[in-house]
Amino acid sequence: MKNIIFPFVFAMAWLTLSAQESFMVKTETRYWDVSRSYNGYTLFGTRGTSYLIDMQGRVIHTWPIGTNPRFTDSGTLLDAVGGNPSSQNSWKELDWNGNVVWQYTEARSNYHGHHDFTKIFNPLLGDSTFLYIANKDLTSAQCIAKGCDASLTYTNPQMDAIVEVDRQGNVIWEWCFFDHEVQEIGRAHAE
Repeated sequence: MKNIIFPFVFAMAWLTLSAQESFMVKTETRYWDVSRSYNGYTLFGTRGTSYLIDMQGRVIHTWPIGTNPRFTDSGTLLDAVGGNPSSQNSWKELDWNGNVVWQYTEARSNYHGHHDFTKIFNPLLGDSTFLYIANKDLTSAQCIAKGCDASLTYTNPQMDAIVEVDRQGNVIWEWCFFDHEVQEIGRAHAE
């Protein structure tokens, strides 16, 4: 019995080691059906680098930021800085060569940018502006004053806001969901 168990244990250890090693080597799968695909490029960011690749997976260009990159209408690259698209307060815009052409950091401590952002053209200014979504910190007192249930305690409440920033870094417009809420607590019912 002893002679049968040893080869089995050795074989299982070898299979486990082989499986682990297979995850440590670089692997990739590339399949491109030219007749069924739209030819173009793919832009993505990971671990602080943005990559532009062609249809064959060849790297065309890289930039030294890589969280959630996107090209702007002017051909620059706009991305969050810091590596976490669900929690960011700094953004940069780079030219093709990786030079910073614009950057913004939200300095207000009660605003926490998350997930989405874009550069738009604002016709009132005749210039581009930057829009982003942020969680705005609120207080329990603000929630109660707005009509929330006063018998509850609100711990670390937040509401989404959309913030617009000009090229000089000034907040020029903001829309906060909290300012447009309708609460049902204490509402007078007419019958």
